[in-house]
Amino acid sequence: MDDKILYTAYHIADRIDVANYRLLHPEHLITKSSLELYYQLDITRYVYIVSYGAVVFAGMTQPDIEEYLKLLKASSIRPKSSVTSDDLEILLGEREDEITLSFDTLALGTFNHSVNKMIMMHLAQSVALDHFNGLSQSILSEIKAYTHDMQVYGKVKLSQKKAMSFIGKTLNTKNTIAENLYILDSPDVAWENEYLDRLHDTLVRHFELVPRYREIDNTLKIVEDNLTVYMSYNHHRESSRLEWIIIILIIIEVLDTFASKLF
Repeated sequence: MDDKILYTAYHIADRIDVANYRLLHPEHLITKSSLELYYQLDITRYVYIVSYGAVVFAGMTQPDIEEYLKLLKASSIRPKSSVTSDDLEILLGEREDEITLSFDTLALGTFNHSVNKMIMMHLAQSVALDHFNGLSQSILSEIKAYTHDMQVYGKVKLSQKKAMSFIGKTLNTKNTIAENLYILDSPDVAWENEYLDRLHDTLVRHFELVPRYREIDNTLKIVEDNLTVYMSYNHHRESSRLEWIIIILIIIEVLDTFASKLF
């Protein structure tokens, strides 16, 4: 194996149907689960695919990567028109316990499938966080437009259906992160191996996963706070409308009664 390995990660779709892809491409598969697939194509090339739409390549040329991305299209759900990417270079050192990080290069003294998967998992999480950050900022930008209308015109033109759509996007984003990304907790394999635990901590710091996750979480909380205000406003507006309808019906009933007695 070469002393240097280049990893490149992409977020290509909202989801990847890993079960479908596994059926279509069973060759070279090393490990699998309902959420991820890990392939070793040959002695130097690896692919890691996760259900939340990310794929990581190790030791592969750009033409090889582009060909592999074409294969993934058939199993991609809502593919992205523009993909986010991230990369990391690994140098294989001589000391068995070595884990040294400098800029975008990580020197490791131990390399095996567990180490390789750990690196690829964190790269996948990094590009996924870029995707979720863009999604949360997009939701917030839409919400700000309604906040501007509230400030300028003193009312909100946000329908109940649109508000529920925002709530759905927000909750779906939070649930997807919670279900798939090991941001605040170590993966199970890291609890069982001191070297993997150190590697996990190093990669979490390098990719700034925790502050990036908290930035997304804070953005979504702002969205939720705004939606709470809007929903309360809509509820009050709807209640007022119903009250006026009841008042008008009562007036009509009174007038009808009065008219029947007169005529």
